[in-house]
Amino acid sequence: MNIDEIKKLQRALSDKPRYKSKHFSGEKKRGKQAGKTKITDKQRRIDHLSSRQRHELIRLHADLDRVMIANSKISRTTANKPTKRDARKGNNGNLGVEGIWSSVTFERYKKSCRTFLKFCYENFDSIRSLRDIKPRMIGKYIEDLKNRGCSAKTISAYVSAIEKMAESSVKAGIKSHAGLVNSKHREMVPTARKAERRRGREGGTGYTLREAQVIIKQARKHYSIYEQVLLELLTYGGSPRISELLRISFDQIDFEKRCIYLNKKNQNKNNRPRMLKLPDIVLEKLKQLEPYFPNKETTIWGHRMSVKQVRGLIKSCAAYGKVKCCAAHDFRKAGLEYQMRRLQKYSKQQLIDSIMEFVSISPQLNPIVNRGGVKTPKYTPEFLASKQIRWLQNQYLTQMLGHSRNDKVCPYKRG
Repeated sequence: MNIDEIKKLQRALSDKPRYKSKHFSGEKKRGKQAGKTKITDKQRRIDHLSSRQRHELIRLHADLDRVMIANSKISRTTANKPTKRDARKGNNGNLGVEGIWSSVTFERYKKSCRTFLKFCYENFDSIRSLRDIKPRMIGKYIEDLKNRGCSAKTISAYVSAIEKMAESSVKAGIKSHAGLVNSKHREMVPTARKAERRRGREGGTGYTLREAQVIIKQARKHYSIYEQVLLELLTYGGSPRISELLRISFDQIDFEKRCIYLNKKNQNKNNRPRMLKLPDIVLEKLKQLEPYFPNKETTIWGHRMSVKQVRGLIKSCAAYGKVKCCAAHDFRKAGLEYQMRRLQKYSKQQLIDSIMEFVSISPQLNPIVNRGGVKTPKYTPEFLASKQIRWLQNQYLTQMLGHSRNDKVCPYKRG
């Protein structure tokens, strides 16, 4: 690094970088808030209701919270803790096992069901408790979602949340909710095919490789190597999710094997361990950053940047480069395009070796399966050798992105 680059890096790692940018300051807020943030009635979109109506709606939401908490299976991690995988699947539509097993899923269901209950309270008379919710209200809600132009995936997610609410209320003693969501409601839900999904909000395309490279170029121009390598990792280094990225530390980087092991607890989606292969452009800059982090367990970006700040950095660089701003997750489309160009040069044996390297980092990635009456690892060199190159390329991308099925890479390929 030259003197100017060193000064930029020192500024980025200082307590108050204060970049002169519309969207990114480089300064993470520290310390505790003076008080709990109060959410106004306008933010809740209930300012049009009277005081009595607001209290009735709040009591309705409290009923929902009570039945969902009773149906929750969330608990602290223990040695022999039962998981969703251990639970027997019940006959409850497409929801799989009974109960709610994830805190993230719990919050998503609760938020969706609160929106549904608010719709029922505003559009139907005499809604005072969960017992007053009837099947016809669900049909009206699905029609309303369609009229508002919601996607098939969004409508399907709302119906799934309502089904889970019905399951919870039946366990709480509201037996009439056993048939709350019926076959007619499911027929009203449009088909949500993964192959038809698009990444990104505007135009549904996410970032192309060229757009991602423009953003990186602007980061090199306006910011330090600290911000540059973050964006390069999103594009060239396996496209980690933003929550995974912020928890990376130098003790997870293997410079000899040229990779990052995402193996911290709760770092990855579904706690699925993962390996990111690093190209030279990312590896060299990480080596330059390493001396500035004497404690190798310190998160490289997470201790200085929040999720909001990463988004601000992307938005700022996109504005400088006059590129549309999507989300951090939309770098995965650009990353997939970059990786596909690389994989065209790989031989079949190189693909097999790479996939085996991915799945060898944890038994969770290569479980024992029953194949033809014989118990064997899911992935073996012999099994992979029987597959076509296109399947192997998709499997490589699946492992790189931290997915469990090959078809999940389709949304990033299309658009």
